[in-house]
Order: sequence, then structure tokens, then C-alpha cells
Amino acid sequence: MATGDQNDFARRVRQLLPFGWFPDPPAANQSEKAPVLNGVLQGIGNILSWVYDLFGQVNFQMRLATATGSFLDMIAYDFFGDALPRASGETDAAYRKRIQEALVAQKNTRTAITEALQDLTGQTPIVVEPTSASDCKGLGSTATPAAGGGYGYGVAGLYYGGLNGGQFFVTTKPGNAASVAAIYAAINNVRAEGVTAWVKVEN
Repeated sequence: MATGDQNDFARRVRQLLPFGWFPDPPAANQSEKAPVLNGVLQGIGNILSWVYDLFGQVNFQMRLATATGSFLDMIAYDFFGDALPRASGETDAAYRKRIQEALVAQKNTRTAITEALQDLTGQTPIVVEPTSASDCKGLGSTATPAAGGGYGYGVAGLYYGGLNGGQFFVTTKPGNAASVAAIYAAINNVRAEGVTAWVKVEN
């Protein structure tokens, strides 16, 4: 007999019955004097044992550290909606690690955008901020592309700068991402509210 099994619950219920109504439970090496009663109590014990086991399983599924299977997927959906789906064939341990990392991930920064896309795609994206001189340099020309820091109109790799903030540009490869929608969702999950992200996904 173990705590929570069928016999344990049958014994516990029997102890609750009024004293003197039924024969005492048998001691070791004794036969059962109330077999009909014992049969009824064993049936009750079977149901309660199942409920006890289910409670233990549910208790594990209520915590990120111990949840498994579809319960882990539901936890991810509760926190992130459609932004953090399980990858095809991804194990519980690997998915749990991604969820935990996403819970404490950086937000609202260029580094956050880069890391989110690296985690999703396995590729390093190009992030351009129009107000950043490091990204857009100064103005040059095709004739003198070194002017203004090496960039100019008509030069491959040119990024146009501007003084209006509130937007940035991302170029990335799909890599390991399940879909382009997953890339958009990853960016939306970490970008600052009200900031526009212009995204180019190229093969």
C-alpha cells in the first residue's frame, strides 16, 4: 500500500465509517469479514486514486519548469500569443529554454531586435536606423563615393538617413524561421510601441 493508491483510499474511507456498523478491517494474515463493503470501498478507492494521480500531473503542468507537451505550448501562448510557437520537432527541454529566455529578453532596443531574429532564424540581420550616422554616414556621390563616409547616391549598400525618428529597417534571411509571419511576430514582440519596423526578408 502506498500513499494515494487504491488500497490507501479504501482504508481511509473505511476509517471514516461510524464505529460498530461494520466489522473491523482485517489484520495481517486475517480474512476480510466484510467483503461486500470492501468491494464498494475498493471501487471508491480506485476513483479517488485516479483523481489523486491526475492532481499530481496537473500540479506539474501548472509550472513552466515542469510542464510538458501541449501544456508547455499553452504556457507559451499565454505569455506570447502566436509570437513564440514550438518549432517542428522541438523537444520540451529546448522549447522551455526558449520560453524562459523570452521572458527575460531585452526589449525596445536595436540589440533586442538583433538577438530576437538571431534566435529565430539563426541569421544575423542588418538593422538600419535612419537617424544613426553610423548606419547612413553622410552624403556622397557616385563620382566620389568616399565622401561623407563611404556612401553616396547610386552606390550599392547606400542607406538614406533622415532626422525623423520612430522607424527602422531590417533585412534578414528566413533561416530557421517557420514563416515570414514568425519573423514579423518576433520583431513586434520586442520593438517599442509606436515605432515602425520596415522589414525585408530575402532568400
